[in-house]
Formats: sequence, structure tokens, C-alpha cells
Amino acid sequence: MPDATRELDTSASAIQATLYLFLIGYALAPFFWGALSDRLGRRRIMLAGLSIYIISALGCLFASGVMELSIFRMLQGVGAACGVVVARAVLRDIYGAAGATKAISSMYMIMVMFPISAPVLGGYLTSSLSWRLSFLIMALIATATLAGCLRWQTETRPVGVDIPHHEGRGWRSILTNAIFLRYSMTNTFSLTAMLMFLANYSYLLEKEYQLGASQSGYVLAIFNGSIAVGVYAARLLVPRFGVEKSIVIGLGVAVGGWLCLTASSIPASPLFSLLSIALGCLGTGIVISLTIGQALVPFTHQAGAASALFICIQSIASALINFTVNQLLEGTLVTMSLALVTAALLALLCMLFIGRPRSESAASGP
Repeated sequence: MPDATRELDTSASAIQATLYLFLIGYALAPFFWGALSDRLGRRRIMLAGLSIYIISALGCLFASGVMELSIFRMLQGVGAACGVVVARAVLRDIYGAAGATKAISSMYMIMVMFPISAPVLGGYLTSSLSWRLSFLIMALIATATLAGCLRWQTETRPVGVDIPHHEGRGWRSILTNAIFLRYSMTNTFSLTAMLMFLANYSYLLEKEYQLGASQSGYVLAIFNGSIAVGVYAARLLVPRFGVEKSIVIGLGVAVGGWLCLTASSIPASPLFSLLSIALGCLGTGIVISLTIGQALVPFTHQAGAASALFICIQSIASALINFTVNQLLEGTLVTMSLALVTAALLALLCMLFIGRPRSESAASGP
């Protein structure tokens, strides 16, 4: 991000805004991706979304200014949202209410392995060649995914079954579901903390510790790797404590990690900061791997719509909160750390005080 700021001769806030615009596209698109996948089928919608992602990634690669980059980043968010919405809906189709949380958690176990190496590669590409090449890598990965979907993805959308009256047919029935609200808001504030770190860390590392792009890539690899450890840890916690208590444990670990980061920033301590980031991300990994599947448990025939609304809530809210925080607070390691603690505490409050699950089966998970 600092390299893009310099090359495009713009401000840090303008480059940070491209990340928020990605999230806005990522948040709004699920409304029609989810509805279309429920009506037209999962496979064809997945193919359409991947095609948009590839085109927009190439647009970012060749963007000549921050305005073009912003437009293509927002369009890239639209395409990215399709993959997430449809993937979750497919797993809900296949495994049903009882297996949705376990299946989505398993998907995360595979997903989180790739971001560990990606920032290291991106850092070296940036320092040695250009920040633009990261978008070429994105386009190539999406192209390979598109080819895989053409070859192996089958249609899973339920057909020939009437929607039970008690499930409702509109967005209101999803939004008023206490289980959905509880887990979606918990996830939203956890994602807010992650985005806050991602939007600021490269600038702060350069300012506080004089680290360049390649070194920042290793820090982000630790960030992603710790989330991956959290995802794996969730699989060990759930059989012993259940889903609900495991999420609370994860939130407690995240709050502790971000508190340690605050302490390490006065004065700045690079090693302790890294350990604190790892701890905060480990807890966050536990939370995000479990809350998504739990939020979709109540919905059999509206899995696509519920998945879309889940993404919309978490993405728009986290983007708006981060934009506001960056406008109001001075960008220092101390203020960012305190904001991270606040976001994690809000997630914990949502988990503890928003409507409890109506049955033990809803809370116990796999």
C-alpha cells in the first residue's frame, strides 16, 4: 500500500479507501448473488462471479490512477462475494443444518493455508518488481478456480421442496432471527478488528519500525498464520466445550492479544508486538471459523439469502467503522491497538448479550 501511494502520487487515505471500496462491493453484491443462486442454481452463478473477478483483477493490474484502481477494486469485491456466498450455500445444501458449521469450518482449514504464503510473495513482488503483480497472481488463481468449477462443480440447489411457512420468504425473517443476529454481529466486530489491522499495519510498520514491503509481508504472514492456527484450534475446542463456549474462549483470547499489543506499543516493542498480534489473530480465527456456520443453521431454503445478508452486514459495518476510526483518530500504534481492543470487546458483548439460541442443539454444533 505505501508503494502504491507513492507510484500513483496520491494519499494514504485514498489507497486505504480502495480496500473499503472492495468491501462495499463485497457487501452489496451478495444480495443479488444469493437470490440468483437460490433461483438459478449455484454453479452458473459461481462461474459468472469468477469471470467478473478475473476481469476486475486485470483492470487493477493496468490501472493508471487511483480512480481506476478504486473502480476495479470495487468490481473485484463484487466478484469475490459470489465465491463466498455460493460456497457457503453449497456446503449448507450438502450437509444440512446439523453439518453446516463443521463443513464451513473445514473449508476454512483449507482456505487459511494459502494466505500464509501470499503476503510473503506479494511483499517480494512489490520490493523487487511492482505492487501491481499481486493482481496478476489473483487473476491467475481465479482462472484456475474457474477451470476447476467448470470441470468438477455440480448443482446442489434444493429443488422440488416447498418452503415451510415458519421460515418466511423475505429478508425480514432472516434479520429478525435471534441466532442469526447474535453470530453475525459477533463476526462483524471480529472482522472489524482484522480490517483495522490490515488497513493500517503496513503504514505503521514503515513509520514505527522502518520495515519495507518484503518485511511487512512476513508480518502479514504471521497474521494469517495465526488465524489459521485459530481455525485448527476451533476443531479441538468444539468437541470439549461446544460451539458457543468455544467462540467465547476465542473472543477472550483475541481481547487478551489486542490488550498485549496496546501494552507493547508503550514503548514500541517489535517482538512483543508480533507475539501480541499472533495471539489476537489466533482468537479471531476461532471466532470467524465458527460464527459463519452457526448463523446459517436456522435456514434450509434461504441459505443463499442468509449467507448474502451475513456478508453484507459484516462488510459494510466493518468498512464504515474503520473509515470513521481512521478519520477521527491519529494513526499511531497506540490508537490502533486501543481500537482493536474495543472492537474485540464489542464482539464479546454481542456474543454474551444478544438473543440466546432457542435450543441446545442450535448452540452445541457438531
